[in-house]
Parts: sequence; structure tokens; C-alpha cells
Amino acid sequence: MAALSVTMACLTSVSVIKVPESQHASTTRLCSTAPILPSIQPRRTLYLSGLLVDLLNAQNHSRFAFAQASSSRKIPTMPTMASVGVGHEEVEPVTNIKFSKSTNAPGASKELVLAGLGVREKKIAFLKVKVYAVGLYVDPGAISSLEAWKSKGTSELEKDESFFKALIDIPVEKSLRIVLARDIEGAQFWGALGETLAPRLKAAGAGAAGEQALNSFGDVFKNRPLKDKTVIFLTWTQPSTLHISITPEGRSPSAPDASIDSVALLYSLYDVYLGKDPVSPSARASVVKGIFSVA
Repeated sequence: MAALSVTMACLTSVSVIKVPESQHASTTRLCSTAPILPSIQPRRTLYLSGLLVDLLNAQNHSRFAFAQASSSRKIPTMPTMASVGVGHEEVEPVTNIKFSKSTNAPGASKELVLAGLGVREKKIAFLKVKVYAVGLYVDPGAISSLEAWKSKGTSELEKDESFFKALIDIPVEKSLRIVLARDIEGAQFWGALGETLAPRLKAAGAGAAGEQALNSFGDVFKNRPLKDKTVIFLTWTQPSTLHISITPEGRSPSAPDASIDSVALLYSLYDVYLGKDPVSPSARASVVKGIFSVA
């Protein structure tokens, strides 16, 4: 009878029953099978609907607040490749070595402008070792002599050997600026450069005079340690003088360390970087893209 009374109380007075804490578990079992009175359903629905509306409103409010914060906040961005070279310098991307857009090369009579730059790498076993970065500087007056090629596309110019020959032949001041990317002995540097120069001089029929000029060139580097970031200028002044300058990092070169008069040596030297089989393909490709913007 006591259980029946409790059951009836659950059916008729659900909203007012106060269950003592000690009877909570048993009372819950008795009421669990009782039907839900129709009078209770609207209150529950209203409560759940209100809760869902509140949750949705809170979520929308959070999204709106986040959107406002995102739109008003200044988020720093990483520099893009387009920003490289903005200002007074260009950066060779493989070595990260900087090149000024103009320079006063030792021995030159005027300021020269950067036409292109690249990297010289040496393959050792399966690795490519970065040896130095190189940039070509020219007298802006050189551009007037290249008008015949100005309308051609980059890919077409890269395959046009007559364009590079014309660039080497232009009777204006030019300079190759080399910046070492590692410590190296002068004999090693000269050994690699001499290997590429010798066959070109022979092909040009330079003879004994060419060989003598080559030896004089090599003497400038022999027994001379070259530290990382050493700057080497190889400047061509007209008609046939090669000025060589070697300067440690942080110093400004004032005068050439040596000067050699040999047109055959100069043609061969610039062919090493601009000719058919360049030691720095990236520098040659860069010159094609930049030569017409130096004026």
C-alpha cells in the first residue's frame, strides 16, 4: 500500500513532491515508468527551445566578435619574392649574398649598374657546394647597342648566342663582382677558373701572349688565402685592360691589385660567364632578364 501511495503521488503531484535525500534512489525507480502528463510538456519544450535559442545566439555573437577582431587586427605578413631587391640591393637567393644595384668598380671611370647575378656551384660527389655569388655590372650606355634584341622574349634570348656575343663585344666598361660563399685558398680558386679559361684562349688562337696573360692572372691569386665574403672585381676597361681587385669583407676597394692588358684574356673571361657553357647558368639567365632595365 505504501508503494501504491507513492506511485499515485507521482502521477498526480509530480511538480510538488519533495523527496528526502535518503529515499531519492528508490523513488526515482518507482516514478520512472509513470506517463508524462500533458501539462508538463509545454514547459519542457519552452525550456529546451529557449536554451537552444540562447546557445545559437551566443554562437552567432562569438562568430561576429571574432570576425570583427580579425578584420580590425593588423596581421604581419612574410616578405614575398617580389620584395627582394627593393631599394638599393639585390639578393642572390642561393647564397643570400647582397649586391648593390650600382658600384664603383676599381679601375672603372664611371658608376656601373647591376644587370644580373647568380651562383657558382661546384659538384663534389653527389653534393653541390656553393663557392661564390657573381654579378655582372655594365655601363648603362651599353643598352643602346642591344636594341636589335630588345623585342625578343626571355626564353628566345637565352638560346641566342649572338646576343651574348654582342653583350661581350660592346665597347663599354663592364665588371664581374664575385663574393665568396666560403673560405678557399687562392690556388684552388684560380685552379677552377684557369681550367675554364685555358681552352677558350687556345680556341681563340691567343698563342704565347695569351698564355703569358693567363699566367700573370693566376699569379695574383696564388699563395693567397681567400676568406668567406671576400670580394673580387674583374673589371674590363676599354679597349683591352683587365683590372683585378681582391678585398676582404667590410673594406672598400680603392685601386686594382693588378692590371693586365690582353683582349684575348678578357673575351675568354667574360665568355666563361656569358658564353655557351657558363660556370654559372643562373647568372647568365639573370642577365637576360635584367640587362634591359639597367638604363
